[in-house]
Amino acid sequence: MAGSSKQKKEMAVKMAMYFAETGYIPDPKKFAIDVNRPTMYKLSIVRKIFGSWSIMVQYTKSFCPEVMRGITGEKPKPEVDPLQALKAKPASKAESEVVDGKDI
Repeated sequence: MAGSSKQKKEMAVKMAMYFAETGYIPDPKKFAIDVNRPTMYKLSIVRKIFGSWSIMVQYTKSFCPEVMRGITGEKPKPEVDPLQALKAKPASKAESEVVDGKDI
C-alpha cells in the first residue's frame, strides 16, 4: 500500500536533507545500519510509503532538485591534506659514502 501525497512529500524533504548531510545516496543496506539516519525512518517505512527504495530516490530528486543537485550514488573520497600525506610517507634512505666497503 502506497502512502499519501503528504507522507511522500514529507519523507522526500527529510531524505533530501539526509542525503545532503551524508554527501551521497547510500544503498538500502547502508541506510538500514546507519546511525545518523532520520529518526523514525526505517527501510520498511520507506518501502511502505513509496513501494521501493529506487522510487523514493527518484521522487526525492524530482521534488527537491535544488537540494539533490550534485549528490551522487557514490561515497565521496576523503580529501587528503598534502602535509599529512608527506608525513605519512617514509623517507628514502640516504646512500652511504662507502662503495664496495672502501671509503672514498
